[in-house]
Amino acid sequence: MITLFIYLIGMLSLENQSQSISFNIANIKNDKGYVLVALYNSEKGFPDKPALTFKKQRVKAVKGQLTIVFTDIPPGKYAAGIIHDENDNQKLDTGFFGIPKEGFCFSNQAMGTVGPPSFESASISVANKPVSQSLKMSYW
Repeated sequence: MITLFIYLIGMLSLENQSQSISFNIANIKNDKGYVLVALYNSEKGFPDKPALTFKKQRVKAVKGQLTIVFTDIPPGKYAAGIIHDENDNQKLDTGFFGIPKEGFCFSNQAMGTVGPPSFESASISVANKPVSQSLKMSYW
């Protein structure tokens, strides 16, 4: 009985280690299409390989701002790539020289010099409390 009790307490404490990450995204220029969020738990594939994401969400775009929440996030490092997919083709459209035609942002509001930021500069640490970030969508 005591062993079972200790096991159950251990399982409950493991469940309580999972947290949430909230992204409050502002500056969404219109309500066309969707906002796509790809959450990565390693630098592998970040930010342009959606097949390698840890979790992802697709939410109807709302002009102004919206909040997207990921739950059941175990402790660790994460980075997010976010796009305003106005034409709903499930990718960031780019033009001449790869300049984005749609809105985008990254966790930590990280920006790369030429191209996307590194996983490290966009990374968020999740430990024993929920994480919330306020981000601003960028358009060119």
